[in-house]
Amino acid sequence: MTAAMTGPAHASPEQDALLFLDSQVLPKKAAACSARISGYSARFEPAFRAWLDRNKAHVASGEAFLRADAQRTNVPFEPDVQAVAAGISQQWTSAPLPTLQDNCDALLIQLRDSSGGG
Repeated sequence: MTAAMTGPAHASPEQDALLFLDSQVLPKKAAACSARISGYSARFEPAFRAWLDRNKAHVASGEAFLRADAQRTNVPFEPDVQAVAAGISQQWTSAPLPTLQDNCDALLIQLRDSSGGG
């Protein structure tokens, strides 16, 4: 889901939906990082808050888009989103520490690098 965080040009409801999913998944990834990497939470929280502030309109638009799609297709919204987040969280939690460290570092870089707009 890092593709959603790479650029400021959010031109579609689908792109906004990816940002919404990121807003739900990134804290789960960070929890896996914080559980095994000392001080990670203190680095993630301010970067995530800044990212969320920059993208809040797109996150809200993406949530509305996904809720409407779920209603149209009769798919429960919250369980579906939570299942995605839980699956990704499990992958990060079970990763070997060097892989987790790389992923966690990349996550912080992506949050910071996506500051050029939005």
